[in-house]
Amino acid sequence: MRRLNLSVTHSTSRPIKQCLSIVFILLLTSLSTACQVTEPTAITHNENTDAETNNSIEYSQYYLTLKTLNNKQLLLEEKKLLSLVTKPLNDKTLIQGKLILLYSLPNPGLYQPYKAKSLLNDHLLASNNMSQGNLAFIMLLRDQLNIQLRLLEKQTRSDKEYNEQNDKNSVTIEQLNQQLEHVNKQLILLKKIDKNINERG
Repeated sequence: MRRLNLSVTHSTSRPIKQCLSIVFILLLTSLSTACQVTEPTAITHNENTDAETNNSIEYSQYYLTLKTLNNKQLLLEEKKLLSLVTKPLNDKTLIQGKLILLYSLPNPGLYQPYKAKSLLNDHLLASNNMSQGNLAFIMLLRDQLNIQLRLLEKQTRSDKEYNEQNDKNSVTIEQLNQQLEHVNKQLILLKKIDKNINERG
């Protein structure tokens, strides 16, 4: 192997090399920590942080985090929250707020607007130290849930009326079929009578 001799004038070559080495090490360290890529997993809950006030979490940020989770992770998150809400040391209002957001997600496996609205009503009554940002977000969510619930009730009424109308129609069709059958029997009887008369004549 060939050895390269770098000639640096004066005695300043050693401090420059040391500075470059330090810069290089710092650059590598920052790159190695910044380039870690991880999959979104269920949100970790620390009992100490969950015991803090409602101001310790931004509900909008939590909702955005929920949107990155898949169905399995969302179900895991629900299970964790339900287990945390039973522990006496935890802030039930905060966990309740998280459950409201979870049940408000447009996800077929978890979407429960009636449950979310019920929890939300209790949550608003119990939350007297909520931040303005969280309060605005919860009020917006309440309005959206009210609209969704009205639409669901309207859909339920429409389905009920449609089914009742179908039942009425099926009864009417059945009655018409019975009448038609009766008329056909009458026609057959009249033909027999007419045939008998012709045979006698």
